[in-house]
Amino acid sequence: MAVFVSSPGSRCSTSVFPDGSLVRDVLTRFVRQQGGASSSSADFYVVRNGRLSPLEEALQPGAVYHLEPRLCGGKGGFGSMLRALGAQIEKTTNREACRDLSGRRLRDVNHEKEMAEWLKNQTEREAEKEQRRVERLQRKLAEPKHQFSDPEYQRQCHDLSERLEDSVMKGLQADAGATAKRRSAADGQQPQKKKQKKNTAACFW
Repeated sequence: MAVFVSSPGSRCSTSVFPDGSLVRDVLTRFVRQQGGASSSSADFYVVRNGRLSPLEEALQPGAVYHLEPRLCGGKGGFGSMLRALGAQIEKTTNREACRDLSGRRLRDVNHEKEMAEWLKNQTEREAEKEQRRVERLQRKLAEPKHQFSDPEYQRQCHDLSERLEDSVMKGLQADAGATAKRRSAADGQQPQKKKQKKNTAACFW
């Protein structure tokens, strides 16, 4: 069974293997040709058609197998660093900046839904507002429910009104008497003044 083997630093060559050979046999022959002391089968892996071939897989006649060297890894710990960094990043549940399948942002879609819901409930809100206004007017127009009844207070108010009326009548009568006295005194003095004026005028002339 003939297969094509491509190794690092060499062209693709044809190799013949017995029937029932495995991919491991290709890798073992290549390591033996390179020298077992300088390299081992753990330093290479086999690729066929762009995919990693398991070592226990049977060889396919006419297939092309590529031997690729393994890259030496560096110091570990990078994964733990990423996990620690991810724990420090604050997680968010806000997805409004994302877009849906039609290309629109979820923020705009949610706003449109809220506006439609608000417009649908506009009539109900206006009816409730009008009802509250009517109830408020009814409360203002309603008579007060509290009552005040005190016999002593009512008696004092009645006595006070009577005393006030008597005081006003006495004040009016006193004022009327004083006015009458002033008028009589003025009537008695008026002729004398006129007479004196006449005599003064005659004497002057």
